[in-house]
Amino acid sequence: MMTKDPTVLSIADKQSLIHVGSLDSFDITEGGKKAARLILEHLDKPDPDKLQEAIDIYEDIIPNENFGGEYTALEWMCKYFLMDERRKQDIEQIPAVRSFKNMMIKNDHDNLRTYLQYKYHIVEYGEGDNTELKARMRFLEDYILFNNPDRERWETTEENIERLALKPGMEVADVGCGPGYYSFKFSDIVGEKGCVYAIETNPRHLEYLNEYVAENNIKNVAVTKSTFEGIGLSPDIKVDIVYICSLYHNVYAAFTDAERDSFVGSIRHALKDKGRLIIVDNDLVTDGELPYHGPYVNKDMIVSQLHYYGFTLADSFQFTPQRYGLIFDMSDIPDSIDRDLADREAHTVNVNSAGSLIRYRIIGTATSGYTVRGKRCGRMMYEGLKEDNKEKLKKAYSMFEELYPKERVGDDYTALMWFITYYLSDDDRRKEMTKDPLTEFYASFFCSKDFDRLKTYLLYKFHLELENDNEPNEDVNYDYTGKDFPIPTINEWNEFLIFNNPNRFMWEKTDEFLKAADVKKGETVADIGCGGGFFTWKFASMVGSEGRVYATEINEDALHYVREFKETYGISQITAMEAKMNDCSLPENSLDMIFMCSMYHAVYITDIEFVKDDFIASLKKALKKDGRLVIVDNNITEAGTPSYYGPGINPELVIAQLHYYGFTLVSEIYPIPQRFALVFKKES
Repeated sequence: MMTKDPTVLSIADKQSLIHVGSLDSFDITEGGKKAARLILEHLDKPDPDKLQEAIDIYEDIIPNENFGGEYTALEWMCKYFLMDERRKQDIEQIPAVRSFKNMMIKNDHDNLRTYLQYKYHIVEYGEGDNTELKARMRFLEDYILFNNPDRERWETTEENIERLALKPGMEVADVGCGPGYYSFKFSDIVGEKGCVYAIETNPRHLEYLNEYVAENNIKNVAVTKSTFEGIGLSPDIKVDIVYICSLYHNVYAAFTDAERDSFVGSIRHALKDKGRLIIVDNDLVTDGELPYHGPYVNKDMIVSQLHYYGFTLADSFQFTPQRYGLIFDMSDIPDSIDRDLADREAHTVNVNSAGSLIRYRIIGTATSGYTVRGKRCGRMMYEGLKEDNKEKLKKAYSMFEELYPKERVGDDYTALMWFITYYLSDDDRRKEMTKDPLTEFYASFFCSKDFDRLKTYLLYKFHLELENDNEPNEDVNYDYTGKDFPIPTINEWNEFLIFNNPNRFMWEKTDEFLKAADVKKGETVADIGCGGGFFTWKFASMVGSEGRVYATEINEDALHYVREFKETYGISQITAMEAKMNDCSLPENSLDMIFMCSMYHAVYITDIEFVKDDFIASLKKALKKDGRLVIVDNNITEAGTPSYYGPGINPELVIAQLHYYGFTLVSEIYPIPQRFALVFKKES
C-alpha cells in the first residue's frame, strides 16, 4: 500500500500537521450558545417552540461550524423531547440509545444542564478548587461526542466498520474505548465465541462501561484498565485486531518517548502473528472543507512513526475528508536513520526514528513529572530552609547540580540552586547577586518574609506534605491535587521562577540567543509571549532609552510581573500589552524585530487554523519591510539525550510552515540539543 518513502514527510502548505487542545473561545459561537440557552429554558419550563427553534439553529450551523462536535447530539436530544411516547419506546429498545437518554435526563436532566451551562459559559467555574467539576465535564464532553446516537450522521460509522473486516469469533482490543461506542458494536459482530477488550484509563469511563455491561448482561466484553505504560492486556492474551479510534494523536503528541515505546510495544506483544493494528483518527482538511472540531494528526506522521516500530501500512480508507482509517501489518523493526540538517530538502521533514516531531505533554499541575530523585532534592532544600540547616542546603545544591543536566532540562533545578546560593551568602554577596534590577525584583518576590513564598513553593511543587517523614517512593503518586493550596498559583509561581531564573544561562546558553536576535540601539522590538519579562528586560537594555520594547502576553498573571517591574524601576522604553490569540495587537509597520521564545510550538500545535492564520498575518503586518522574526523554541532530542522538560517541536516543521506564510529563513543555531533559534526575514 505504501509507495512513497515513509521516512520523509512532504509539506505542501501552511497548515499544521497536528492539532491538539481546544480553544473554546473561538469554537463556541453565538448560534451554539443561543441553542443551548433555548434547551435550558425548555428544561426549566417545557416549551416545544423553544426546542424547535433550537433544532432550526442546529440545522443551520451543523454544516457550517462544528463537524463531529456536540451539535448533532444536542439536536438529537431536542428531537427526543418532541417525540410522542410510542416513538420514544421504540428507539429505547436499542440499549445504547436508552443508555444515552438515561445519562442525559437522570436527576432532572442534571448532566445535560451541567454540560450546557459550563460548556457554553452560561455559568462560569467559581473560585477555589473545581477539580471534580472539571473532571465531570471532561467525561460528559467525551460521552456526548462519542456515544452520540446520531454519530452516523457525520462519521459514516457503518462504512468504517465494514472496512475493519471483523468476523464472528474474533478477539478485538478497543484501546482508548471511552464510553464504549465501538466496543459494543464490535461485541455484536464477534458474537458469543469472540471477545472485545474495552480498554480505558479514565475511571469515569471505566465505571460507566462496567455498569453498561452489567445492566445489559453482555458476556463478551471485558472491561480493562490500562496505563500510559501499555494497553493493559495480560501477557497471555492475544488478539486479532488492536483498534485505536480518536486516540493516536495523543499517543503521538502527549506521550513521552518511553511511554510511547512501551505502549506500542505492548500492542506488538498483544497481536497474533497475522494480527492487525487499525487506527482511525481525524485529518486536517483543505480547500474550504469544514475541519473536525477537535484534535487531528496528519496520517503520514502516523505511518512514518509506526514504520520505525515495525508496522507497515497495508490498507487505508477515508469516507469523509475529516476522518481516515489506517490498517497496519506487523513487520521487522528497522534501524533509525542518521541524517543531519544538510540532508534537508526544501519543504520536507526527515523522520529519522520513532520519536515524534512534536511534544505537547498536557500536564494538569506544575508538580507532575518529577522523579523520586528530583523529589529528594526538593525535600532536602525545603528542610534546609525550614531548619536553617546550611549543611542540608549545601547537600541539596550538590544534588540539584548533579541532576539538572540529566532530567527536566530547563525546569526549576538551576533556579533553586541560585536560591540556595543566595540564602547561604552574606549581605555583600547578596547585593552583588541582585545588582541586575530584574534579579533584585525576582529575589524580592521569592525571598522576602524569611523566604516564605519559596518554602510554600517547594512544599507544594514537590508535594512534600504527602511524605511526612518517609522517603519518596516510586509507588506513591505525588502529583499535587490542589487540596491545600491553589494549583493555578503554584503554576504561576513555577513559570515566573523558571523563566526569570538568574541561572538560566547554565542550561540555555542565553547569550547565543541574544546574539541571534541582533538587537541594536534605538530599535523597536516585540517580545511576544513575554512571560515574566526575562528577555523583555534584556532587550530594553539593548535598545536603550531611544528604543522601545513591546512586551505582549495573553496571560494576565505574567503581564502583571512585567508591569510591576517596569513601574518599580521606571523603565520607560517597555510597553506591556495584553494581546489576543489571533492578534499580536501591535502597530502596523512598527517593528524591527519580533522575538518569540518557547511559544511557536503552541501556535503550531494548539491554534485552530484560522486563529493561526490571523495571528501570523498580524505579525507580518507589524514588521517593517526588512524586519526579522526570531523563533527560539525547544527541540526534539535524539534518543539518549535528555529533553527539555516541557513542549517541543522539530525546527523543520517551523521552517516549512513559515515559508508558506511568506518568511525566508536567514540563519539557524543549535547551541544545545534541547533548544534552537531560527531567524527569518519577511518576504516583500
